[in-house]
Amino acid sequence: MTSSMISGADALALSPRDNVATALRAIASGERIAVQCEGTIRELSAAEAIPFGHKISLQAIGAREMVRKYGEDIGHAIAAIPAGAHVHIHNLRSNRAAATGHRSDDDHGQ
Repeated sequence: MTSSMISGADALALSPRDNVATALRAIASGERIAVQCEGTIRELSAAEAIPFGHKISLQAIGAREMVRKYGEDIGHAIAAIPAGAHVHIHNLRSNRAAATGHRSDDDHGQ
């Protein structure tokens, strides 16, 4: 299904199953942002600064819970992640890294 970008979106989730979205620009801590998913917008407050292109959690994710992006499980949280937090190698163990034997801090692509 193809959907066009809604003007003013700050982050994008591709599937309603996703519990993370991708920042479309640098986001400041405490900033209220618009997250687009399938043509709808929801608002979320950033719990911390999120660099452009990095993931932001759309909801609280418990330690060892799966992290979903693109509608797929991309890894699991290695610590509890609050809603609006930066999701990256410090709190995510990617499936790709686990499958190849790389450490989380070597896996910058997920």
